[in-house]
Formats: sequence, structure tokens, C-alpha cells
Amino acid sequence: MIEAGVASFIEGRVMILIATRNDAHRPMIGRATGARFDSANGRISLLVSASQWPDAVAHAVPEAPISATFVKPDNYKAYQIKGPIIEVREADTIDEARGSQYVSDMLAEMGALGVSRLQLSSTLSDRDLVRITFFPRDLFVQTPGPEAGRRLGETGNTKP
Repeated sequence: MIEAGVASFIEGRVMILIATRNDAHRPMIGRATGARFDSANGRISLLVSASQWPDAVAHAVPEAPISATFVKPDNYKAYQIKGPIIEVREADTIDEARGSQYVSDMLAEMGALGVSRLQLSSTLSDRDLVRITFFPRDLFVQTPGPEAGRRLGETGNTKP
């Protein structure tokens, strides 16, 4: 379902909004601190700060749904990917290094667009990271415009 172009996009310098849901099906939102696509098993792993986004992480449990929206900040090109959570675990040292690099990269990316470190301090964090892995079931274009909301993958057209 996830072609190389989309995989490269979601692993790049994009802001990542996630949503899990509580028992009443109310969204618990947060921001991810980087994403990885594993082409061998087709799964996506997100790094999320448990201290920054405790409600979203608390409701990230195996078999529960998750939604992740990936947005390129300079042009708002965006994809949304939904699917069931497979695994939730503490980040390892490799994950922690990736999370720190993501924060550094995004501070540079957003700084070039005029957004300050202070403005991002409440949304970007590489502290207390957990790794949430899910299997993508649905892929949508979310770039503002006439294509927004269009499902990808059914016709094989998943190029970013």
C-alpha cells in the first residue's frame, strides 16, 4: 500500500499529527517525533513523547485504531494514514537518536519558515519516547484543494 515516494515523504521533514481514541471514541491527539516505514513488513512506526502527549499514548494499545497525518510545512502537501496499532513499546537508543535528529531537523525547517523554537516548544519533544507501530490500512491525500480526502491505493496511484 505504501509506495517508495510516500514512504520517503513520511520519513522526511514533515510535521506529524496523530490521533488515538478513548473508550468514548473521543480523539486523543498528539504529535509524533518522526516516522519510519518498514518495507519488509509494511508497517509504520511513530515516535511519540509520552510526557508531552500522555492521553494519546495512553490510548495507543494493540488493535486500537490510529490515524497519522503527515504535512510538509512549506507547502502543506499532506497524507493521512490510518490503521490498527500492532505494538507499543519504549523507544530504544536508536529510536531516541532518531527522535533527537527529527526535532533538530524540524526546528531548522520551521525556523527557515519564521517559526521560533519557543513557538514549537509545546509541540516538539524527544523526551520519554515510545514507539507506536501500526499497519497502514487506509491512505488519503490531505493536501488542501480538490484532491483532499481522496483515498489512494485502490487504483495503484500512490505517488506523492
